[in-house]
Amino acid sequence: MKVMLWGAGGNSKIFLKMLEENYNGNFEVTGIFENNLDSIPFKTELPIFKTKTELYRLIKISTHFIISIGNNGLARYEISKKLKSLELKPLNLISNSSILDDLEKYGEGIYAMPGAIVHKFSEIGDQCIFNTNSTVDHDCILGNGVHVMGGASISGRVKIGDFSSIGTNATILPDISIGEKSFIGAGAVVTKDISNNQVVYGVPARLMKMHTLSLDLKIFDNI
Repeated sequence: MKVMLWGAGGNSKIFLKMLEENYNGNFEVTGIFENNLDSIPFKTELPIFKTKTELYRLIKISTHFIISIGNNGLARYEISKKLKSLELKPLNLISNSSILDDLEKYGEGIYAMPGAIVHKFSEIGDQCIFNTNSTVDHDCILGNGVHVMGGASISGRVKIGDFSSIGTNATILPDISIGEKSFIGAGAVVTKDISNNQVVYGVPARLMKMHTLSLDLKIFDNI
């Protein structure tokens, strides 16, 4: 198994370590593609690929991929689709101390950190991240590219739309619906439904501004 890593941001060294823990050395990391950062924020001897030509070469020598983009679920999901169309396969990285318990649907490219819990009969889409000690209770439905940050608590029967993020220590009460591409601020308590593209903060959570996610896939043109 030959694994490329997309992105060299804060999650990258964690994901590389989780790759070791999940796959017991039965892999080779072919390199890291990073075309946004001027420098890599951690020490690595892995080759860094930056240009379209280099990306094409990296894809050709890889069989699987991991996407290390924490704050843009839309980008994680769309980049994953592009890489899959080029016959690469996404990997799940699941900590041994996390619990994904009897789920109704289990997507691809799932990243679950230590202490994360997703309870029975829930559904999770592709390219979702569950940070440390986050909890998703029973019968929840989470779309693609959802990010549940550390310590966030999502009660039962909650629905979260594609590409939304739930901030650190936020609480979502039961039977709430969160729209697509929304952002729930750290420590917020959500007591009513949230529409698409909203940024909410506070106790109880209230609308602060509208939210957009940017995405540039030009790097894939003609690949």
